[in-house]
Amino acid sequence: MLDNYITHEKSRVKVNKIINKGQLDKLLTGIIPEFLKPETYRAKANLNGVGVEFITNNIHQFEFWRENWFLSEDIPSRVFLYSLDGVDGIDPTIYYCPERHTSIFINYDYYGQCKSRGTLGPSSAILAEEFGIHSIHGACADIKGKGVVLIAPTGTGKTTQSFKMFLNPKGRILGDDWIYISFHEGNPKPAVIATQPEKSLYIRTENEKDFSWLRPIFDKCKCENVVMEKNSCENPNCLEGCKAGKRKCVFDENKEWCYYAFGNSRVMVPREILLGSEKVVNKTRLNLVVLLERVPGNTAEVILKPDEAIEVLRKGELMVRPGAGPKEMWGKMDSEPWYNPYPYKVDLNDKLQESYFSHLFSMVPCIKLNTATQTIEETHKRIMTALKKCS
Repeated sequence: MLDNYITHEKSRVKVNKIINKGQLDKLLTGIIPEFLKPETYRAKANLNGVGVEFITNNIHQFEFWRENWFLSEDIPSRVFLYSLDGVDGIDPTIYYCPERHTSIFINYDYYGQCKSRGTLGPSSAILAEEFGIHSIHGACADIKGKGVVLIAPTGTGKTTQSFKMFLNPKGRILGDDWIYISFHEGNPKPAVIATQPEKSLYIRTENEKDFSWLRPIFDKCKCENVVMEKNSCENPNCLEGCKAGKRKCVFDENKEWCYYAFGNSRVMVPREILLGSEKVVNKTRLNLVVLLERVPGNTAEVILKPDEAIEVLRKGELMVRPGAGPKEMWGKMDSEPWYNPYPYKVDLNDKLQESYFSHLFSMVPCIKLNTATQTIEETHKRIMTALKKCS
């Protein structure tokens, strides 16, 4: 049987509350001790030198969190994340105290925001402010020692294209979601170095539709919200295709679960079990930045000047995918500055972001590709061609 957990909440929580130190202390001395008494799970991770400590009574989030990060009990804690399930009278809510880089999740068992809002966002704020290390929400791969990062909103093919590069005989994967970048101005040549904070990939299971070899791998991993019954399918394209006879439902093929029946079902995959540890790397020199969009009618490829690339990122225009916001927004246009949903607004300094990206694009070229006007293979060929031109 699949190791699959069905969460109460299946997308980003609606309520985010910024609190001060006094309000945080009330929560820490009031509600938190009561709900951590029965059973407490604790772990600490090292994110590029920033210690993040996780305390929860939810075994699902704890198991996912423990598999996601490089754990270390020796590093001092700078970021704290509490997640409490089973609190009566409170709707799913995330509290955040920027002064102490502390998050408190109440009645919210979906893992996604423990990873993003509770772990990556606060730790990245410390890295930026104190160490000048920039964070990019993007997928990154290394091909023959050249690094390429894909920055894009959900649904434009970011993970698909990162897997295409990963499958290259000379390709290695860093991650599909997040990298840190640091600038090295020394001789013989200035460089931008990308590093990976995660040891596993927390990805949408629908990727199995394009890469069928992933199914037996997913079958062995921890999953979240995978559809286990045919009548629970929420994929309209799949339902219409089956009805029209264009495809056959996996449940009619005697399979016990479907990895693309719900748009936000997830799996936690250790990188090395995909194609072996030799196909995994934690650091690369960055040579190319690729922005992806899916806009019918737009040009297939545009070489962007630094100010043009920055403007695209600042606007952050996107269509909301299932799981990436309130259900009433699914399929509608929205804006996500810098294509980064992780930091709280108090951590997302627009001028700081512009400064970092200006520095990045002064050293690394940027292209924009439109996945709505070309096939997966055509987009991949454009990426590879652009990367070959990079020194």
